[in-house]
Amino acid sequence: MEVVARCCTCGRKARATESPGNSKTVSAGTGKSDVRALEIALDSTAVHRNYDDLVDDAELGLARKEFFFVYQPKLRLQAGLLSGFESLIRWHHPEHGVLMPSVFIDLVENSYLTSQFTDFAMTESARVLASWAARGYGGLSLSVNLPAGEITRLGAAKRLSSILDSYAVRAENFQIELTESTDPGPIETLATAIATIRNMGVSVAIDDFGSGCWSLTKLHRLAIDTLKLDRSFMRDIHENIESRAMVETLVELGSRLKKRVVIEGVETEAQFEWLRGMAQIDCQGYYISEPIREEQLDGLIERRGILC
Repeated sequence: MEVVARCCTCGRKARATESPGNSKTVSAGTGKSDVRALEIALDSTAVHRNYDDLVDDAELGLARKEFFFVYQPKLRLQAGLLSGFESLIRWHHPEHGVLMPSVFIDLVENSYLTSQFTDFAMTESARVLASWAARGYGGLSLSVNLPAGEITRLGAAKRLSSILDSYAVRAENFQIELTESTDPGPIETLATAIATIRNMGVSVAIDDFGSGCWSLTKLHRLAIDTLKLDRSFMRDIHENIESRAMVETLVELGSRLKKRVVIEGVETEAQFEWLRGMAQIDCQGYYISEPIREEQLDGLIERRGILC
């Protein structure tokens, strides 16, 4: 059974599959044989540390550069070319190896570390975009997941602008994917924050639309650029006529609202082929590519190509 975990701050999505022995084995999603995953008991007792110790570990790990990102591509379906990437965080723990987001999701979300991780995610994304542009990939976009409440913090937009300027990154290549892990507060405040960010040139997406509390009412109130459909819609697309109808309806809705639509969870050839009948969508999932390390970018681009 597939499990997806997310840390509220930096788009920390993780894939996990249940394995025998009542445990979850999580894949680092890097494609590197030397990066090992951590097997975590379902009751979370495999890591014998208390909450305060783990928070201290995470803070120290951030200072020691133990956290890193992998990048999952988005494919512009009709063109068959890469349109951008999503950054996903990992923790190379000195004792436990590469930890997936599900291990440290709660401690980041519920501690004073949240803003530090947000700053780290935005800074790393800007650095990577600058590196890509220098290598001739200036057309690629990169998205980072942030809880909606993070962009409403005082000074958040100014800080993002400063980071982008410091790396001479085009704001148009940077995207924030809003998650719903925490209560963003009043919708008017969030709408104002989104407008401020978009006025900078940064695009804004609603992540996992169709699940949780991202409702049509909020979509109507928030001037976002992109809808990312929750991966659950694709899971039974060939067995469930309602899932197919829902995806078709949401894609049509996004098109009529002039939003870019990204469909997550494309894991099989059959799913990919079914989506080919839809116009102007991006898709993302392990059928396209697992998340890659920064140094693997050239090889993927050579195989897939990029939008001009």
